[in-house]
Amino acid sequence: SDFKKATTPDQRDKALVAFLNAHPFVQKKTPQVLDYEKHSIEITGFRLEIFKFRKWLNSKRGRPYKSVAGGMSDDGLYTVSPMLRELMPRGLHRIIVTSKGGGKGGGGGGGTKRITRIFKGIPKFSGLVASDEDEESNASAAIFFYDGKTINDAGGFYTTAKSNGENAKLGCLVADEIPYLVAGSKNTCMVWPAEQPVEKYVPADNPSVPAQFICLLYSNWFLGLSKEQRSLFVSEMSQKYGTIMAEINTPWYEHIVPINSLYMECYSVLDLRGRPVHPKDAFTFFKSFGIDQIHPTMSAPVPPKRKKPISPGELEDVLNKESHKNRIRASGGYKLDGKKYIGHVYFKQHTIQELEGVVNEIRDMPNTEGAVLYLTDAKSDAVIGLVKVKSSEYVIRRRLRENLKGGLFGPLRRGEIKEFPPSKEKLLAKSGSKKKNQKKAAIGSKSLNHVLGVTRDRIYKGCRKLTHVPGCSELWEEWFAFGKGFSEWWVESRLLNGYNPEKVNLEAVLEEAKIRIASLYAEYVAISEEKQR
Repeated sequence: SDFKKATTPDQRDKALVAFLNAHPFVQKKTPQVLDYEKHSIEITGFRLEIFKFRKWLNSKRGRPYKSVAGGMSDDGLYTVSPMLRELMPRGLHRIIVTSKGGGKGGGGGGGTKRITRIFKGIPKFSGLVASDEDEESNASAAIFFYDGKTINDAGGFYTTAKSNGENAKLGCLVADEIPYLVAGSKNTCMVWPAEQPVEKYVPADNPSVPAQFICLLYSNWFLGLSKEQRSLFVSEMSQKYGTIMAEINTPWYEHIVPINSLYMECYSVLDLRGRPVHPKDAFTFFKSFGIDQIHPTMSAPVPPKRKKPISPGELEDVLNKESHKNRIRASGGYKLDGKKYIGHVYFKQHTIQELEGVVNEIRDMPNTEGAVLYLTDAKSDAVIGLVKVKSSEYVIRRRLRENLKGGLFGPLRRGEIKEFPPSKEKLLAKSGSKKKNQKKAAIGSKSLNHVLGVTRDRIYKGCRKLTHVPGCSELWEEWFAFGKGFSEWWVESRLLNGYNPEKVNLEAVLEEAKIRIASLYAEYVAISEEKQR
């Protein structure tokens, strides 16, 4: 109630922090303190306590809400708690900036001494139907609209491509007339002086930390603007808007859609309350600062076709080059080469009467995760809610990836396949990390053919269970044929069918399967199409 009564951003932020501190399913993380010339900056993150939520759902008090949640995930928690969904998007951080010397520029002139800002991402939105969700919940049955609106209030919608990268948030704050850039991934937040390159404070040298590269691209883009543009951007982002939402696409960590280069796609701008502004305003804002559309359609480009298959001896070098890991390992971290790294996603406006046809088109699209639809009010044209729609190819290949992980990649990684036994070093490490009552590892207990057969069975069952995907009854055998063919091709091309294990660089093979699975899919498709000609 205090949040709703608030009339200023400071009052809202204060009420929000009080709400989060008191909530049983929200955890406040240990603060991080950054020390700069003019200011000290304290950053405190908040995250959902999913373990406590699961425990509560199984308790006498929480059990009645179990069917409402539909699953013990953050999606389930957001479904049960509309207020938490509105006020606690993933990646929320409190930033406290304290002046050194208590004045303008830190020199004692009576300026800002202490300011507090909330940096947060886009509020949770759901899938149009259950197949559009990545986690089990009832989220799609309780589509998250704003202010009590429903889909019946919509007069139109905007389709925006759903980038298949990692969550990115971009912001800005000003303290004592000094601008700071703010950026982070799903659960991180970094702050640094806007007029300084971020590499001065944080090198981009760890591929497992997306925030490093988000900051690198953001800082590089900002410093590439003219002095007048930088001033205007800081003004707009500190007074009118709250956060730019984007996704960073890295060739060293694909999900299901191939990624051939490093880039960041912006898709939304949040107002000071944290809600997305109208898409027309967001994309006009992007254009005004030279942020242009990256891909001409909703589908991402596939990797270039290989002129010849990769030999086992070449794989490590090719992987390091195509994943850009060789550039990350360079002295001082990843270096940008002057091209544009930040753009925006594909978008298009529609009337509500086109909804069914557009959804069907999205489901049939290749090389895309799908789309996010911004539904607009028939009377006011204001955004009343967001829903995501997944392409069928994405859902199918995501399931295939999980089947491959459990049936093939996992046993291979654990040394369970006799043609590829683990090294002595790995055996020693395995025995050293063995926990009490842990079952004895099945080292070398399975043949490659046996594991491949088990994987085929997993894929077969997995495809038959995709009943929530349109056309499953008619197409599941086609999906199974793709999965079976891919697994057999992968075993032949990467493992040489187990006949010459000494020639296989197993570490590189498993690394490629982990970080470049989408490009592996694309390579298999290209080879299959070539054979059919």
